[in-house]
Amino acid sequence: MTRKMLILLVGLFLAFAASAKENTDSAHLALYHRYYQLFSTDRAEEFYKTSEQLQSNFLKKGEMLSYYKIRQNEIFYDAEHGYSYKAIVKASNLLEDMKASDSKYYELPYMSLANIFELRGNYRISIHYYQEALKNINAKDSTGLAHLYSQLAAITTTRDIDEAKQWIDQMGHVISHDSLYYKVYLTTKGQILFFSGEKEAFFENLRELSDYSKRSALLDHNGEHVLQAMEDAFNGKYNEALWLLNKESQDYDDIRRCDIRVRIYEMMGYYELAVKETARRRELRDSLNNDLLFNNINEINTAIDVAKLNEKAAREREFWLTAVIALLVVALMLIISRYFSHRRHQKQILSQNEQLEAALNEAKESERMKNNFIKHISHEVRTPLNIITGYAQVVSNPRFELEKKERTTLLQAIEQNTAAIIDIVNDLLEVSLDETRERYRRDDLIVVNDFCRQLMEKTEEDSNKGRLALSFLSSLSNDFVIQSNQNAIERILQQLLSNALKFTEKGQVELSVSKNADDSKMYFAVTDTGIGIPEERSEQVFEHFYKLDSFKQGLGIGLSMSRKIAILLGGTLDIDKDYHNGTRMILIIPIK
Repeated sequence: MTRKMLILLVGLFLAFAASAKENTDSAHLALYHRYYQLFSTDRAEEFYKTSEQLQSNFLKKGEMLSYYKIRQNEIFYDAEHGYSYKAIVKASNLLEDMKASDSKYYELPYMSLANIFELRGNYRISIHYYQEALKNINAKDSTGLAHLYSQLAAITTTRDIDEAKQWIDQMGHVISHDSLYYKVYLTTKGQILFFSGEKEAFFENLRELSDYSKRSALLDHNGEHVLQAMEDAFNGKYNEALWLLNKESQDYDDIRRCDIRVRIYEMMGYYELAVKETARRRELRDSLNNDLLFNNINEINTAIDVAKLNEKAAREREFWLTAVIALLVVALMLIISRYFSHRRHQKQILSQNEQLEAALNEAKESERMKNNFIKHISHEVRTPLNIITGYAQVVSNPRFELEKKERTTLLQAIEQNTAAIIDIVNDLLEVSLDETRERYRRDDLIVVNDFCRQLMEKTEEDSNKGRLALSFLSSLSNDFVIQSNQNAIERILQQLLSNALKFTEKGQVELSVSKNADDSKMYFAVTDTGIGIPEERSEQVFEHFYKLDSFKQGLGIGLSMSRKIAILLGGTLDIDKDYHNGTRMILIIPIK
């Protein structure tokens, strides 16, 4: 049983105890007892059946909080037993049901989503959902607050030790010394003190935990195993500490085990082993995230198979949908593999100490970039995948009698979202191609003014549609020609125009062209009256997967791709720092 499961079962026990006071029905209490026993087993079908019966009972009695908590515990069960996709769907459904019924318990689905992503190693997303739960929880719910604070403290222990201390202090303020959560508080605090290197405070906390355990007969020994390993490490008994970590234990999962090993190796001065353990931790997190992605795909493929049996007309579309998803998975794996392989070989080693330090820094940076990559891909792919899955289930379900027009609308939506996924794959493949490309051929003769006017007309028709004022200014003659790569220049300008439209609510977008005095360089400038880019972020926006506004659609690769293409054309792409009424991007390329 992990520390996570311990906290969940404490919360489950408290929910049972509260309900037992209100319910004297022996059959109901017997059902509760069976539900509690099944929660920690692998007998999923029995657990779901018992959970459904409890939900029905609470709905009949109008006890909505207990009803929602049973649904939340079912999500915890799925997450703990590896059914991540099912857990995410149930958490999303719970949130939508609460919104539809104007419920006030929004912290429950947010806690569920946070739990799911924490178990998969996605701590950044998990922290986001735990903080959303904090915004929605009742300030008088000390048990719920204690749970949230303990989770945030545990997650941030190896990421930001000062933040972890703030969370554990807040937990200490909302619980009493006789609370069932007090042991969780002391155990988590001890781990924070270990990672912060506060030896004396660690041992003082350990003595307090020992005293508390003697006074509390109901408590088990969960969490004491990991603290014993940390105590041995502080006492210089490193081999004993590592031996304890290698034993099977219910106190920590494999990722937490890696974190503790890294800390012990650093205390021993074995930095090379610390680097290897950090790499192993990254592989474990990658494996967990890949499992989540493949579970999503398996669920979608199941829905597609059902649709094929019930709707012959949809067979061709479903075939291509499966192919696209498979291609997406392959593309993601290839890009991730190539990207991190490229980063591992960027720097030369000057000395053994410098090599160890550089390897540690590279491992941390790789993890940050991987998190950004997975976060952006998950955000952009999740919505079309959910739409495809939902509509495919509706089309394939014989219980739904759809009119021809309704069926056509759903199939069109599936096609549109499939196309959206294909566009994402194409963008990722373009990034991979540009990473290996050495140059672009420059043998196209381009009539500049005609080329720009056609591009602006296409932008107006496809994207703007009269929303903003689009204009084109040129200081060139209509027959002025340059020799370059037309497709490459068009890709850059389309990206710049798309960004200008995306970040401009009102005003205008302008494309202007000019050349220098000696006819050696060509200037393309895209100017808007939008929100602008802070000067301190003027270089950051050209990094892979960086986004000024994380809520805007896109992968954050457009500007990085555009600058790379400009360089391959022998030119540059930069922000005009002297323009302050929005953003002005300037592309400079050689005329010949």
